[in-house]
Amino acid sequence: MRKVYRLSISLLFILIIYSLIFMFLMSLEGQTQNVNFPTAVYWVVETITTLGYGDIVFKTIPGYFFTVIVALSGLGILWAVVLPLGVTPSLERMIRAAPVSAPEKMADHIIITGYNPIAETLAERFSLLKIPFLIIERSEETTKAIFRKYPVLWGDPSRVEVLQKANIGSARLFIANEKDELNAEVILTIREISNIEIIALVDDFARSRFLRYAGASRIISPKTLLGTFIAMVTSPPMKNVFPGAIKLFGDLLLVELPIFPGAKLIGKRLEEKNLQDTGAAIVGIWERGVFHPSPGPEEVIRSNSVLMTVGSIEQLSAIRDLTIGTRKEGPQIILGYGDVGKRVSTVMADCGINPLIVDKRDLEDKAFAHISGDATEEETLRQAKIMDAVGVLIMLNQDSDAIYATLLAKNLNPNAFVVVRANHVKSAEKIYRAGADYVASLPIVASHMLAKIIQDEEVELDLLYEDLELKIFQVGKMSRLAGKTLHELDLSGRFGCKVVALEREGQALAVPDPKTRIFSGDILALIGSSMGVEAFSKAYDRRQTLKKRLANLR
Repeated sequence: MRKVYRLSISLLFILIIYSLIFMFLMSLEGQTQNVNFPTAVYWVVETITTLGYGDIVFKTIPGYFFTVIVALSGLGILWAVVLPLGVTPSLERMIRAAPVSAPEKMADHIIITGYNPIAETLAERFSLLKIPFLIIERSEETTKAIFRKYPVLWGDPSRVEVLQKANIGSARLFIANEKDELNAEVILTIREISNIEIIALVDDFARSRFLRYAGASRIISPKTLLGTFIAMVTSPPMKNVFPGAIKLFGDLLLVELPIFPGAKLIGKRLEEKNLQDTGAAIVGIWERGVFHPSPGPEEVIRSNSVLMTVGSIEQLSAIRDLTIGTRKEGPQIILGYGDVGKRVSTVMADCGINPLIVDKRDLEDKAFAHISGDATEEETLRQAKIMDAVGVLIMLNQDSDAIYATLLAKNLNPNAFVVVRANHVKSAEKIYRAGADYVASLPIVASHMLAKIIQDEEVELDLLYEDLELKIFQVGKMSRLAGKTLHELDLSGRFGCKVVALEREGQALAVPDPKTRIFSGDILALIGSSMGVEAFSKAYDRRQTLKKRLANLR
């Protein structure tokens, strides 16, 4: 309002000045009939708006110059003032209006309620898999911010008309991705008009029965899975149990093995005899969140890195013994006792470990060791004796707090194995830079679980890696792969992919030699980036069938 007031005063001032100059010049030319204020205002307005009827004109050079100045200033006012304040906002409102209906002819799509880190990761994954989807978002501002990137509809998903505008009648699946109370309301509304399959995401399985009563077809808890995975990865290993293992061919598994402080492999090269004797093959190394595929024999294993390894249970057990080493005695500390922290604590207790819990809330009624305090304060961590800890598991709800707690933990105890929960995928890199040894992302876990359900696969504790995928590919009779060696194909150089296992006539081979020749009927297990696997599929898989995906836990 103040801007409009100042603009009005400025325009009035210009009008008066131009009118006075007009009357002065007209008097010099002797056109006394035009020397009056109404005529002056009339001429200034028609000239400054570039209408120029031509009924009143100057006859001298100074008058011509003044006419040009007034006309140009009118153009300046038009472009600098009128368009930005009047026309442009109206056009922007028209262009940026939040969409209130699904794209035309959208069908066989997946509907997601609520835009959050989980929905964002799902959207990226569905886009990659070319699965049609639509997000229903309650916030108009959020809808405007993302509608150019993802198909989105602004509205309340608990309203029948909004669901109908989302083409729920032709949708294949509905994902309830909001708070439990909102999910319940939405599910009840859906069941009034549709029998569509509904997957509801919950923080705690204890509340799942209420959503089932409302009509949810399936309940999943990404936080429960994430907590279980973190606890099992950081707890002492159980015989023949590998959290997150992916079964390849025969008895071959693909697993990731963290290198704990004090492990025998630290400082060793991959060509070392004791490593070769295990029979397991290292196909990649994670270091601070960066994946290094196809490491060479001279690659040195560093503390707190993670090995991606292929082998049988016996081979993996042998190499895991080298990654653990002699772990010193000391407590495990969990920072944060929310849904994920509670699950981590429960699973660790089942494994015979009694961690110390640090949480802001008063946990006096709990039967485990705990300290009430802020995990982002050094005094609290010292009180928890973090300097003596073997492992620190940071399960805080805010990534900014997790980053700061990681910095404190690593500063107070550089040798502790620090595992951090990331609530946003993009925060993982910062958490690694802060000193974390292992970061698990909640949105990635959730998106993976849902993607597997949608692709009719079993939901397990599979390993998933950010922007890393696994493709199981059968070589056909007419395939251009047949008859060539892996060296000749140069899949690593062309696509950034690596064959980690091969099955031929029922026999499984881990990490085949570059001289290995590919024949029709062979089944390859190939890992690479999302773009690399997609490029490989376009080049060699005419059917574009991805039987299994390995994407994103990191």
